Amino acid sequence: MARADFRRSIRIVLGGARLTRRGVTFVALGLVAVLVGFATGMPILLYVGCFTVALPLVALAFVRSRESALSVSRRFSFPVVEAGSTTAVTLRVDNHSKRATSPVRWRDALPWRPWVTDSGWLPRLSVKTRLASDLSAAQLSYSLTPATRGIFEIGPLIVEATDPFELAWGAWNVGSESSLIVTPRVAQLTTSALIAQSGDGEARVVQRRSAGDDDDAMTREYRRGDAMRRVHWKASARHGSLMVRQEEQHSYPEARIIVDTRLEGYPDASRATVLRAVGGNGESQSHSARFEWVVTMLAAAAVQLRREGFLVQIIETGQSQLTDAATLHRRSSAEQELLTRLAALAPIETPADWWGEPSSRSFARGPVIALVANPEPSTVDFLVSQATSNVLAVAFIIETTSGLGDRARFGAANRPPLAEELRAAGWKVISVQSFDDVADVWNLFVTESRLARERN
Repeated sequence: MARADFRRSIRIVLGGARLTRRGVTFVALGLVAVLVGFATGMPILLYVGCFTVALPLVALAFVRSRESALSVSRRFSFPVVEAGSTTAVTLRVDNHSKRATSPVRWRDALPWRPWVTDSGWLPRLSVKTRLASDLSAAQLSYSLTPATRGIFEIGPLIVEATDPFELAWGAWNVGSESSLIVTPRVAQLTTSALIAQSGDGEARVVQRRSAGDDDDAMTREYRRGDAMRRVHWKASARHGSLMVRQEEQHSYPEARIIVDTRLEGYPDASRATVLRAVGGNGESQSHSARFEWVVTMLAAAAVQLRREGFLVQIIETGQSQLTDAATLHRRSSAEQELLTRLAALAPIETPADWWGEPSSRSFARGPVIALVANPEPSTVDFLVSQATSNVLAVAFIIETTSGLGDRARFGAANRPPLAEELRAAGWKVISVQSFDDVADVWNLFVTESRLARERN
């Protein structure tokens, strides 16, 4: 059942009280007893039948009377959590009714199976007064361990009540939903050893950033307002006038990751629910095991290259969903911003006449990594143009895991197979499957980069 359909069913089915199977059985037996009593003229059956019918109705009214005016606030110990990690959920339930509540069961609705948490007892809440305000509120807690990335709506709280004979049952939604952001799992990768492959002399990033090292400074004439601590005395003596240090401007090596985000590039994507708008403003994300592998590798590779000192640029073949987070800077918050955006990244339908942001049309000045499955011809043409002679270009092609294989490459019958076309253009091609471990595949990439380094 889709998540939206499940939530609609909660609002309809759990929107009040209803008879249980036992209650329906009591009503049926009571009606039978009344009919038999009329037919046989036995008053005792009439009395028993009326009582049997009335008892479930009284239970239904009793259950309805237990509905109270409650409010719920939900808090996560980690509102942004990595897939496979655990976050604690704390709920505060307040009673705003003019009467005390009775003990009832509660569950919290979930967007994944089993759809609700285990049930627990909500204690009796008194009327809220100035003297006993703490007795009108209760604190509930449980833990969540989401297995997959995404932005999930947790809630609403479901309060369940029943009568002592369990003839009627009622449930009501209390409070609203709360968003939980689940980022992709970041695998621990080995060092890529790509500093020497960055090109254009940009390996200078490995120099030590120092404010007082003579080898890492230039000098200029003293200007009014310059701090005396910046005076370079040796240069001043040599020039006969005050000279001050001017720190050298560093340039960082660049790495580019090209990720295919076009829906047509993933034949295994479910067509039941398609994300039709950029940024998640659609029905829901279409699921693709191959795209999930792409996102996992993208997260791990981008974080690893950034920690090695690279300025990482992520290029999406579809319309941009990462926006500002597509460039991974050296500031500490850049990683978290990217991972948060990756939580909602999905293959999207892209107009046929649209291709790339302006920044993606330039040539790469450092190593290039491509993450694709079954790309469109326009995407392949772009990849071919990115493989220049002075950069290392490695393409990860996620092969199909079924025996049917991919569909024909969009009518391009005269084109060679994808791997052959990329190899002919200068790419190093690594074929993987969606169940392959990201860290193991990365080791193949490291081997390819070292071989290219030795040849150069």
